[in-house]
Amino acid sequence: MEPIQIQFDAPCVPVAQPRQRHRAVVLKSGRTVVSNYTPRTAPVNAFKATVRLAFRKAWSGPPLQGPVCLRLEFRMPRPKSKLWKRKPMPSYPHTTKPDLDNLTKAVKDALTGLAWIDDSQICDLRATKRVCSGDESPGVTVRIDHTPADTFAGETNPRPTASRRSVSR
Repeated sequence: MEPIQIQFDAPCVPVAQPRQRHRAVVLKSGRTVVSNYTPRTAPVNAFKATVRLAFRKAWSGPPLQGPVCLRLEFRMPRPKSKLWKRKPMPSYPHTTKPDLDNLTKAVKDALTGLAWIDDSQICDLRATKRVCSGDESPGVTVRIDHTPADTFAGETNPRPTASRRSVSR
């Protein structure tokens, strides 16, 4: 099986995955259970839908099986205080909220069941977060590298173990 690389861009303002809310639900049997949910009106739902749509345009195959490497580049909107007409507007690291790990969670949740079966298949994850340069628009660039398990990391066989030799003195 050949390695697969899927790359796409989702043109939208990145939104972090919020903490789940909880509610107590009383079943017909009288038993009470706790239900976890993300509100339907949460902005992250529109972000996830945009990521899913961009992925479907880039890949029409089944979810990948085996190890997956994920690369994410989040481009955050440029603050109004950093918009200039005559000065260059280079990109720079985004060091305020939202947190990078919560942005990553939102993308991983959006692509579970589409790009991979379960996000536990992601064995290598690299993500960056930066402010857009003057000529860029906000969004996320996603690259998924799938390498079959038997050839992961460029190795076709497991590493041989070193043989122990007895040394006489």
